[in-house]
Amino acid sequence: MDTNLRFSMLNRDLPSAMDRTAKDPILAREIEYYEENFSKVETIDDLLDDYRLYTFMMRTMGLEDMSYAKGMVRKALVEGTEDPDALANTMNDTRFRDLAEAFPFNEDGTIKGKFDWTSETLDEKVVRYTNIPGEEVEDADRLVDYYQRKMQRDILFTVQLLADPALYEVVTVAYDVPDEIINGPKDERIAWFDENIDIDELKKPAELKDTIEKYKDNIEVRNAENTKKIVDQYIRVSFEQNEGAQNEGVRLALNFQRTAGDITDVYEILASPALYQVVRVSLGLPESMVGTDLDYQAKEISKRFDIEKFQDPEEVDKFVKKFVVLYDSQNGAGATPSVQLFANTPGVGIPENVLTAVNALKFGG
Repeated sequence: MDTNLRFSMLNRDLPSAMDRTAKDPILAREIEYYEENFSKVETIDDLLDDYRLYTFMMRTMGLEDMSYAKGMVRKALVEGTEDPDALANTMNDTRFRDLAEAFPFNEDGTIKGKFDWTSETLDEKVVRYTNIPGEEVEDADRLVDYYQRKMQRDILFTVQLLADPALYEVVTVAYDVPDEIINGPKDERIAWFDENIDIDELKKPAELKDTIEKYKDNIEVRNAENTKKIVDQYIRVSFEQNEGAQNEGVRLALNFQRTAGDITDVYEILASPALYQVVRVSLGLPESMVGTDLDYQAKEISKRFDIEKFQDPEEVDKFVKKFVVLYDSQNGAGATPSVQLFANTPGVGIPENVLTAVNALKFGG
């Protein structure tokens, strides 16, 4: 089946196609393993040494072809993306930046999200009380215990709340404090809390209980959302790969459909062979341009298309539809069903006037 017809058929009901993929016994087992075991990861070695979790992560991020490069993966994960000079930010391959953002670790190799109970700014006595020797206590339960013991008794002012990482963690999660405030300058954090959080109210028994319930609920929701996001992407990438085994053009079209909205710079296209092929074919750029100066290629792409239009789903849809027709014409699909619809006689392929019309399609008009 040709690219255009197969892609159109799949797009009539993508949710059903995803559901069929998710029910594949092998994929279902890997998803179940991820859901049950990723929460146990505490360090980068826990992840890299678990073959199934590592493979799951690399497939999810479209990096299976780089699975052998564990040293590079380790460096990308622990350096993150906050530092402009971090490995993930300096590589042409943007998949590593996506990887570091989807699976965040600290520079010391611990996974972000695990609470640091060794902080000197915590109340050591309360920390000891919340730790049960010989038992592994979940961070969420331990933080709730700490909050109950510390908040009512010792906190009088906003600055005290902000100075205690455990109390700050509970309150920011419970009340959905914006990230720009959580990570912002101290004076802005103090001003926001003074305006939005009443310390005296927080200390009352009813509000104390309500804060804890909000915290637990929000933690559960966040964890479920993060897990679902990763699992959904794993299913989608697996679905694309399965289709690609039958028709590479379909895989390219599906991948572009999923990722085009994230493109913010023309060089991101040049760094991705999959994105680049779709763009080159759709814009009618000659194959001889492959491997030439990157700045020249970027200029040629920008002359033909404004990549900001990829923020519009309708523009992405038009772009992909043009790609699947032209891909078939360039890859010997002339005898396949949807191509023959354009042909004067069976097996002839797409007539020149039709190709000209497809290439002349205007985007954004």
